[in-house]
Amino acid sequence: MLQIYLTLIDTDEEKQKFIVFYEQYRKLMFYIAKEILKEDQLSEDAVQEAFLRIAKNFHKIGSVTSHKTKAFAVIITRNAAIDVYNKEKKIVEINQYLSESIETDCESFTENTSYEKLLGYILELPEIYRDVLYLNLVYDYQFNEIANLLGISAENARKRAQRGKKMLQKKINEELI
Repeated sequence: MLQIYLTLIDTDEEKQKFIVFYEQYRKLMFYIAKEILKEDQLSEDAVQEAFLRIAKNFHKIGSVTSHKTKAFAVIITRNAAIDVYNKEKKIVEINQYLSESIETDCESFTENTSYEKLLGYILELPEIYRDVLYLNLVYDYQFNEIANLLGISAENARKRAQRGKKMLQKKINEELI
């Protein structure tokens, strides 16, 4: 499968970086998918879909070993697993997904206190708003890119961001009072 992903990447340097990424995160990604799907085959399908999504946008990844990259891999894998789950079970709502490790990693990757607070507020949001805002604010993804990564429409991504921002504003206002 690795060869298929590499065909989506342009430069040899990026291909080498993707190989390192693949080796470093494939077990974590499988674990995340397995937590949601509970079945090995479905989990493999989700991880393959996640790697395809990541390979298509790999040019935006900086350091393979950064906390941002790990959080990115977890978000994409979780959403790919949820997509597989929904397709297989025809159920829209799922409640098992994320361990606390992503929150710990994300909180420790910056030293800017106000940025950390904002990131903390984002991580407290419900998953559907958190993921969109995280990808938009931390990775600077556009809504059409977020839509492709999460398997939703661009309008849905915009609306989730809008609702998430309202929730963030409410949290910030509550703290100021």
